[in-house]
Amino acid sequence: MNIHKERMKGKINMKEKNSIDKGTMKRFAVVILGLGLAFGFGPAARTATPSLDVATSSGFQFVADAYGTQANLGNVVVAGKTAVSTLGPCGTVEPPVHNENTVASTDASPLFTTGVINTTADGTTLIGGTLQAMATADVHDANLLITQLGGVITADEVKAVSTTTHDATGFHTSAEGSTFVNLVVAGIPIMGTPPPNTQINLVGFGHVVLNEQITKIVSHASSGLTSGVEGTLDGQAYGTKATLAHVITSGPSALVNMSCLGTNGHLRTNSVAQVQVPPLFSVGEVVDTAQGTVNSTSAVGEMTSTVQGVDVITGLVTASLVKADAHASNIGGTLTFSDTGSMFVDLHVTGFPNIGDDPPPNTRLHIVGLGTLWLHRVIQTSNNIEVRMIEVIVTEANSFGIPIGTDIQVAVAEASVH
Repeated sequence: MNIHKERMKGKINMKEKNSIDKGTMKRFAVVILGLGLAFGFGPAARTATPSLDVATSSGFQFVADAYGTQANLGNVVVAGKTAVSTLGPCGTVEPPVHNENTVASTDASPLFTTGVINTTADGTTLIGGTLQAMATADVHDANLLITQLGGVITADEVKAVSTTTHDATGFHTSAEGSTFVNLVVAGIPIMGTPPPNTQINLVGFGHVVLNEQITKIVSHASSGLTSGVEGTLDGQAYGTKATLAHVITSGPSALVNMSCLGTNGHLRTNSVAQVQVPPLFSVGEVVDTAQGTVNSTSAVGEMTSTVQGVDVITGLVTASLVKADAHASNIGGTLTFSDTGSMFVDLHVTGFPNIGDDPPPNTRLHIVGLGTLWLHRVIQTSNNIEVRMIEVIVTEANSFGIPIGTDIQVAVAEASVH
């Protein structure tokens, strides 16, 4: 259900419940029940440790997501998605996978209020080999565009179901199971379930679209690939970042990301001339890259971050060059991870004269009056490798005035296969 407010003389006061004041607004949209599906051919990767065989890929990428409510003013989100269920940003190639979410109620008055919201997202293989991606969103006690007389649109229940299947005859989509219970629009009861994409004008507001349906199938041809899906890639690289109690105080510099289906072998690059955040760090040129290739038998990705002229915490750690290099691959069902290519050039750590350019992975040093210094830190899980070449975690009061809880990272590369 979408409600659009177009070319109106109206202003929504988000701070005052049950009030809609006159003013100026171009386009306003409220979404109750959001579903998205993508299901088709396209390469991907998988999870494991080096040289570990994993389950056979389905040859298909399953993607499904659902949410209960959202409101936008133009392109600006004024009420974010609620009760989100998803199979992940790159979906899955290994069904069955299930995700679900529930919230007790939502209140974005005067835009909308709801009761319980339940959502699900599933990727499954049915009896007979039919593949199915399915998302559902079920919202109870929906009230939209609330005035002093109540909601302009109300319903005891609104349920959206979106299903995409693939069998011997090809792809199929369905909205079977989508329902309205006691739907009332501008005082008029709407009996049963309206036909897809039913539009009703709302005097003084705009219009509402009921049972809006958008079909989306991601096929082998549209992806530009010539074979099935073995897995998906993921990853990121950045030159510098600082956080305080998990809140970003200096964002990731020259950030580059790996697409789910790689870069088609092309080198994706982002760079910045210098980054200075005293007293945390000062660095020269940062160059970050992503490169990935996916086909029917393999998924191979590499992320790098190269940082010149590094100075961390006013000379505590210096280097003329620091490079993080993370590799993740799935070749014929065998997963391999590596940090080959990671390096320091002219590395110096104050108080540790024996530290040279080749410290062992996960070298951990205690810096008195500051905290912990990691050099060439490698964090690996079943489907991911992350390389943080320099990381300082502040755990003690210090003369630099850096708050306890600060986390400083320089030259970070992370690569994954799914």
